[in-house]
Amino acid sequence: METNMANSTFSGTVRSESGLKVVSKNSTTGAYTDKMTFDSSGRMITTTGSHLKYTAATGYGPADLIIGKGGSSAATADPFSESSTQLFPLGTKLIYNDREFVYGECGGTAITAGKLVQHVTEVAHHTDMTATAAVDAGETAISVETNGTDLTLNQYAEGYLFVNDVNGEGQCLRVKSHPAHDHSADPSVVITCYDDLKTALTTSSQLTLMPNAYRNLIVAPATHTGACVGATTVDMTADYFGWFQTKGPAALLTDGTLTLTSPAVRSDGTAGAVEVLDSDADAEGQIIGQVMCVSADTEYSLIWMNIH
Repeated sequence: METNMANSTFSGTVRSESGLKVVSKNSTTGAYTDKMTFDSSGRMITTTGSHLKYTAATGYGPADLIIGKGGSSAATADPFSESSTQLFPLGTKLIYNDREFVYGECGGTAITAGKLVQHVTEVAHHTDMTATAAVDAGETAISVETNGTDLTLNQYAEGYLFVNDVNGEGQCLRVKSHPAHDHSADPSVVITCYDDLKTALTTSSQLTLMPNAYRNLIVAPATHTGACVGATTVDMTADYFGWFQTKGPAALLTDGTLTLTSPAVRSDGTAGAVEVLDSDADAEGQIIGQVMCVSADTEYSLIWMNIH
């Protein structure tokens, strides 16, 4: 027997011996389809993926995890698509079977598929900044003295403010917001963070701002100026948002001759490419993954990525 109930609020714990289900009803046929089930063993089972959404609040930044291609009902979570508007928090993780992706923004230059991407570099005038005044532990608003170069509104939102030297060094706080800033009018600007200081700062403390690692991504240049954070799997339009692969099989641009099963590293000769790990590895730096299938120079080889 079907029983229809309006929205109900219970003040106590809702219990069921045989599980709970979330369903959808076909408006034409009246047939029900299970969307999510909590079975009698306490397991959560979904038929269309899962989106664990953690909405930003005072003291806590957003943090989303999506399981499965199309696993979000909030927006299209297709790792092989892009959009002109931001659909998810930057850094959202998506797991699609044996591959993992991270949500980010392509920078001002389009990037074709199969290229390694890198975060933008720091702004020199926004490094080694001193605190305007002493800041107590527990505070989230920190005034710093910029060394030049204006800040646009929330330029560093969802990025990081870290203490790189002297009192409080070693702390890294996630940035929530800050105003637009005209250095010529006043070198000080207040950076509001989600996280609070655990160790107090003094006016000798030195701090540095870094943008979100997944904002304004660029093709990883041959001259390394930052860390690779993923790879494109489709052609990305400039200033569009989409998914960048970090783990699992990926077809990546090849520089030189790779060796099957050997580590593939970021190339220091071709932008966005991988090359074989050799005696110059110390200079070449970041290992991207393992070679699964070798293709010729300038073609695309299959690499088991493992960036994170």
